[in-house]
Amino acid sequence: MGFTGLRLVRSLDAFPTASKASPGLLIRSLDFDKETGAARALLNHAYRGGEGERLEAEDWRQSIQNDAEFDLDLCLVAYDARSETLAGVIQAWSTGFIKDLAVHDAWRTQGVGLALVAEIGVRLRARGLEEISLKVVPGNLGAIAFYEALGFRRDGVEG
Repeated sequence: MGFTGLRLVRSLDAFPTASKASPGLLIRSLDFDKETGAARALLNHAYRGGEGERLEAEDWRQSIQNDAEFDLDLCLVAYDARSETLAGVIQAWSTGFIKDLAVHDAWRTQGVGLALVAEIGVRLRARGLEEISLKVVPGNLGAIAFYEALGFRRDGVEG
């Protein structure tokens, strides 16, 4: 299920780094066997206002793993080793499109979103991609401001 959203794009040249991320925060690939439920719950919570697609964990796993653009190396979690909590999750397609990004409410403004986007940028650049893009609900001013602060620019509306 898609939505009409504001398209944001950014070159992967001189992509931001996650130097301000919280100490003890680990960015790694999602462990689908152990973390699908927690990751999907975090995404569903972030999308509770209708900003994105809400799915059951197993439906989500099957839908993305069966997509030709899916790559486990582009489905990442931010995990706090000290508290053993999932702080955030990001999923990008192999084409350079950020499909989903969510940060746990307790971790907002602590560099988690930046760390996840920065790591996705590094991985996409290593694959030879030159651009990264995403869609955001036009009324989600906080998300738009976050991405624009990272150098994303508005590139029209997409259905």
